[in-house]
Amino acid sequence: MQFIAQFRETLDVAQSDYAFHLKRARRVIDVLAARDDRLSEWFLTGDTKEEARLYPVYEADGSPTSAAIAVLKEEYREEGHLAKSIAMWNGREQRKDGAALSLAFDNSPLAHDFDLSLGEEGPDASRLGDFESVAQVVAAIADAYAPAYVTAMPRKYSSRQVFDDKPGVGWMIYLPRKITVQQVPEARALIPVRGQEGKDTGTIVVSVTDAVFSVDNPEHVEVANRIEIRLVDQDLLPAYADI
Repeated sequence: MQFIAQFRETLDVAQSDYAFHLKRARRVIDVLAARDDRLSEWFLTGDTKEEARLYPVYEADGSPTSAAIAVLKEEYREEGHLAKSIAMWNGREQRKDGAALSLAFDNSPLAHDFDLSLGEEGPDASRLGDFESVAQVVAAIADAYAPAYVTAMPRKYSSRQVFDDKPGVGWMIYLPRKITVQQVPEARALIPVRGQEGKDTGTIVVSVTDAVFSVDNPEHVEVANRIEIRLVDQDLLPAYADI
């Protein structure tokens, strides 16, 4: 399963503030870890798995480690004004247990990126649980980053989505606006997302509720495709170029 979000930084964040970006990502990681304890520990990626395990990203209390921040500062020591990325790995070698998280920032005028990939037992499995549990992770990403969208889908769905210049719906998509049943009757569920102040910030549009979304199920793909077309017809799905 892959979660992707793109966003514009709305906060006053200094360039090369690695601690800020790691702390913000931790808000999402805490939600993940509550559903799967294999997602509680993270390491900076390295040239080898042994090297990567030398640099845990977080302390036991969830704060960024001084070692991780030092590595990132050294990596970009002569490039503080350029685009940056942080790549993390959960230290699990088996594919079904593995996970990778990448953050791209300081890359104006381009949008910032959040990309989380989780290994699964199979094409119709979800280590996070049912659609409601996955939606809670999507909501956590939306709350942390105030993005233009968040998608949750199998990686292979990208070749099955309708539009190449817009995000696909897959299992579900968050959009920062209120969306009603009248606007998207094909949706199996519409979940409002509320920010920390209790105000609605957007809606998660869900394509499948009675099973784990699978690209091997033609009905799942068809529903997601029809939702994409409906959203585009009403100018509700952003183009990458406009984010």
